[in-house]
Amino acid sequence: MKRSRIVLFLFGVIAALAILCAVFPEEGVLGLRFPQLGEILSAAEPGDAGPSPEELMEQRRQAVLAAQGNEYQTFFREDPARFYLPGGDVRFFDELFAAFDRAETEPLRIVHYGDSQIEEDRITGTIRERLQERFGGNGPGMMPARKHATPRVGGGSTAELRRYFNYGDASHRAGIRQYGPYADFTRLDTVATFSFYPVSRKDKRQSTFERMTLVAGNVRSTLSVTSKGDKRTVEPGSGALAFIRYELPDSSTRASLTASGYADLYGILLDSKTGVRMDNIAMRGSSGAIFTTMDPEQLRSFYKEENVRLILLQYGGNSVPYLKTDKAISTYQESIRKQIKFLQGVAPKAKIVFVGPSDMATVVNGKRQTYPKLPEIVDSLRLAATESGAAYWDIYGVMGGENSMIQWVKARPALAGSDYVHFTLAGSQKVGDVFCDALLLYYEYYKWRKKNGR
Repeated sequence: MKRSRIVLFLFGVIAALAILCAVFPEEGVLGLRFPQLGEILSAAEPGDAGPSPEELMEQRRQAVLAAQGNEYQTFFREDPARFYLPGGDVRFFDELFAAFDRAETEPLRIVHYGDSQIEEDRITGTIRERLQERFGGNGPGMMPARKHATPRVGGGSTAELRRYFNYGDASHRAGIRQYGPYADFTRLDTVATFSFYPVSRKDKRQSTFERMTLVAGNVRSTLSVTSKGDKRTVEPGSGALAFIRYELPDSSTRASLTASGYADLYGILLDSKTGVRMDNIAMRGSSGAIFTTMDPEQLRSFYKEENVRLILLQYGGNSVPYLKTDKAISTYQESIRKQIKFLQGVAPKAKIVFVGPSDMATVVNGKRQTYPKLPEIVDSLRLAATESGAAYWDIYGVMGGENSMIQWVKARPALAGSDYVHFTLAGSQKVGDVFCDALLLYYEYYKWRKKNGR
């Protein structure tokens, strides 16, 4: 066949398909759907227009930094990086900020609960670094009593202890409510030595510590704990939680303790003696609807003893693919309300911030785009938080809203992974930085109001 006839044949096929695109009903026929002509002609994926993710995040940061005086109010009303506050009351964080100012003499703790989006200290590590630089403190916070590593500190155990946790796979449940403050524990029934060592010295502040605290409970026989010859014991019936503390030399990068007996170990805290301490509690697969199933006395004891003044709840991403109806969204919204109310009851001094889900992309009719119900889910979670007396921070809006995840994946270096759900280290650092920029702007406004008698 001559080339000219081949070309004419191809153009004929294209023309026939174009006519079919134009006349075929958009809603389809008998369950069959044919792409519309506009879809065929549009070569760009959703989210291709506009600034790049790096430019967008830099705009967010510059907006935060530029807000002064009367511009504060503009930021608080309009900027995607703002906190949505109960009743719009900018005094919401005042007690937390006062605690920040006292941190050098009265250390405080922040607990960051979340799903797999914060695994490996992502987002948390950036927030911890920024707040410790500003208000003092060092150390990586909570380390599990088992083999574990963060980007800064690793840990190991000489014994294989069974682990139980109150989320994810039901086969790991313990059949009790006493999961400790982190919904996760290992059961000690032998002698085990736990050791900690530096993974990276790049961030000296977060990889050094001066205090080691074993948090234990459900003590059934005498619990003996020894570190460098200093032996402590905890007897059964000693209360909801036991805190066994050891003071270490300043700027320690290594530590160890040996425990024997029968008890549940909830974690080992590697902290500074003063300043801000912050824990990363990643719960893979969790929707965040677990706190009401936990022992309130244990939580109350921990939050009080450790002076927990801020609780971050970062959930929603695991639920997005399954919330396909208004009823399902409403049910999840009500569940989150209950979690917030419960935590307010056991941690009355802590401010609670719900950090909503990021943009997430799936394939709909052959095109990758934001999950159809995600904007509604974000709105419902914002209302659940603010109407319950908590603040809400909107990662979805900060990213750029609908279809922004596509651009985050395409960015170089990539800011999100090929699953179109999870941030890369670079992306999580950007999110953590914008969160801290916004929080510190509210802090500066707090100082400005105090100075000017507002």
